[in-house]
Amino acid sequence: SEWKKTGTLYHGGHEYGVWTISDYKGVNKSFRKVVSYIRYNSSTKQKEREYYIGYNEYYKYYAKKQDPDDEDSDFWYIDRDVKGTWYTDRMIFDTLNKDTGQITTYGLWIAKDDGKSIYGVHERDGDKENWKAWEYNKKFLSDENLPEYKIKQLVKEAKAYLPKLYEIENLLKTLEQKYYAKIIKEGETQTVEVDKREIPADIEKEKKKIAEEKEKIRKEKKKIAKEREDLRKEKERIAKEKQKEIEESKLYAFSSGSGFLTSSGKDGTIITNYHVIDSCNEVYAAYKGEKIKTRTFATDQSNDLAILKADINANEIYSVSLDDAKLLEDIIIAGFPLGKQVSASIKISKGSVSSLAGYGDNYSNFQTDAALNQGNSGGPIINKKGNVIGVAVANYGKKEGIESFNFGIKSSTLRAFANSNGIYFKYPNTHEMTNVELGELITDATVFLECHMTMAKINKIIDEIEKNRKAIYQSFLD
Repeated sequence: SEWKKTGTLYHGGHEYGVWTISDYKGVNKSFRKVVSYIRYNSSTKQKEREYYIGYNEYYKYYAKKQDPDDEDSDFWYIDRDVKGTWYTDRMIFDTLNKDTGQITTYGLWIAKDDGKSIYGVHERDGDKENWKAWEYNKKFLSDENLPEYKIKQLVKEAKAYLPKLYEIENLLKTLEQKYYAKIIKEGETQTVEVDKREIPADIEKEKKKIAEEKEKIRKEKKKIAKEREDLRKEKERIAKEKQKEIEESKLYAFSSGSGFLTSSGKDGTIITNYHVIDSCNEVYAAYKGEKIKTRTFATDQSNDLAILKADINANEIYSVSLDDAKLLEDIIIAGFPLGKQVSASIKISKGSVSSLAGYGDNYSNFQTDAALNQGNSGGPIINKKGNVIGVAVANYGKKEGIESFNFGIKSSTLRAFANSNGIYFKYPNTHEMTNVELGELITDATVFLECHMTMAKINKIIDEIEKNRKAIYQSFLD
């Protein structure tokens, strides 16, 4: 009932010490016999490997201890012709979590009722046990209701242990045959060299079986290698798709415009042109060195107007005139023409109202001789009282090489649009303001707007550049 060294074997250039024991520690305390093969290092004579073959009335097993010096080491098991349970054979790898005491088993079971293979991962902790994941009859299942992709991943991990298990079984079958052949000849007291011609014929059958199993292992390894390569390619494809999604969702500062504040605070109101914010994924207001995200509150595409909301605290806001612009009335246009290409500072131009109708006799607009450039769009057109009498909207004629026509949207059109959306303006000023007062108002209540887009939208606009009215940054046009 104690381990006893019964001999030495040599195989594959290695020395194996053979130890045996008989006890009643088998299944249900049944009688068992165990042979242990311990491989020694040829130089240090220390243990390198420790294998077992066990025999009892319930089954025969082959096993390997992962660490021969660790009593709680992980184990490789191959059980054959098992009696009294739901499976006939199993090939498993047992690993112990020393912190929790939980044992996790990976491998293959052959069902007794139908002879079908079950690949999976089983967990047990004391009396508690469950199947974390398994594959049976081409179905993927789990006691933990895991998603199918996770079950498949765990099943693949279980299958990955099989080549090693086949290798262990084949080695132990070879050692087993050598040991039997040797002890048959040794008897009680005498050791005799074994003549190969005297080895039983069934060893040749065993060799053939081993060769077949090696071929099976080779094919299994090839299959696993292919699955790993397919998995690698799939991961690579998913990574590329994710990168593509990231690139497609990435936003770029594409164009700019102007806007003006008519209310301040957490829900501050910014007026601008619709074409300034059209197709933008995000619109940011640059105000006193801060970059503030805005949200679109309302749009009027036909009159080219838009209302934005943002958290902006300003000392000054614009009032909107109750009366439309008058012919020859002196006006000031404020904004950020040409975006940041010239400078980030606000700029003004002066002129007068030159017509009370816009392009194509559009009476919701008026014409002015004050200079307008790309980037001015959405900026305020004010009179000497500081009241907004129009919204800078467009210029025509520059591409034809003639003096441009500059236009503004009338204050009455702006008021109608704003009021229909529940937006009301500060009561207009009744007296003329000094240049200093006008300068403070313009500086404090005018904002630079920047349109951010995905590259897909940008490319579409560039392809249709002739139809575009945005102040596009030069870097996208080079």
